[in-house]
Amino acid sequence: MQAAVLTAPGRLELREMPAPDCPPGGALVRVHSCSVCGTDVKMLERGHRDLSYPRVLGHEIAGRIDQVDESESDLSPGDPVQVWPGLACGVCRPCRRGQDNQCESMGILGFNRDGGYAELVALPRESLVRGLCRLKRGADLSLASLAEPLACCINGQELTGVGPLDQVLVLGGGPIGCLHALLARRRGAEKVLLAERLPGRIRMAERRGQSLADRVIDTRDQTIRDVVAEETGGRGVDVILPATPEIDVDCDMLGLLAPRGRISLFSGPRPGSFREVMDIRTMHYRDLMLVGAYGSTSRQNRVAAEMISSREIDVRWLITMRTDLGGVGKALEHAMTRAGMKAVICR
Repeated sequence: MQAAVLTAPGRLELREMPAPDCPPGGALVRVHSCSVCGTDVKMLERGHRDLSYPRVLGHEIAGRIDQVDESESDLSPGDPVQVWPGLACGVCRPCRRGQDNQCESMGILGFNRDGGYAELVALPRESLVRGLCRLKRGADLSLASLAEPLACCINGQELTGVGPLDQVLVLGGGPIGCLHALLARRRGAEKVLLAERLPGRIRMAERRGQSLADRVIDTRDQTIRDVVAEETGGRGVDVILPATPEIDVDCDMLGLLAPRGRISLFSGPRPGSFREVMDIRTMHYRDLMLVGAYGSTSRQNRVAAEMISSREIDVRWLITMRTDLGGVGKALEHAMTRAGMKAVICR
């Protein structure tokens, strides 16, 4: 089979590889769609703490069952599925508490296990038990591959408690920022502000109108602080969702918050920018919160897959490039250069 293998930072090779065996109690999935994540770009450029080499990248996966251990599952060849990339043990304390994204022995497809930039991906028993979403016949598998990034947004917004009466600021108008904005709308946020500086992404966001955001802030000629003050009557926003590593979470960001405001530490910080000094005195007196958010739980992934399948959240417009596995380099470049929104590698 063909697969895109990362052998070292900056070295991605399209290779012919032996097809994997179907794991005991597990399944082989024939990959239909694997969307490109900003984390894939990060791994290509400089690695990642959870990455081991050589590695088939890709963790936003949808496809069809090719083989399955039928003694362990009621799945059948041809069934459409979406894959949560976590491989959680199910028995450690975080898993038992429903926090399986923090499993003490976590494996992750596309990070420390081979992922979806391939014709086939092998899923062990743990994946079938916790991480596989069976989809309806006829499901759009390209759209289903966006369930994993949406699930990450669900994690961030559940942890910060986004809900009715909240005024929400999303920093970054790329795919994740737009998913955050759509989800905040779905969760009943009173107002959604979306800040972006790239003209193409600003135009795309503005075309979605209030279904996406009440106001798109063009940071080239507008100051976020001034717009937040204008839109909130000087009170500040209730939740800030950074959807880009280019913006530092710092004391200036705290100044954008209303009392009891929350910041999601969602985007992985840039090297050298994760030891910021915070004004904990202001946090104390204004009941402010900083909340980490990494990946998603298997439950959140199931919720995301259902939201996309039922069109509760319309993600069709976010796919701006489709290519086959031979175009993996162009798909990564599409993400790297921010030429559009989501690139999807599909069969």
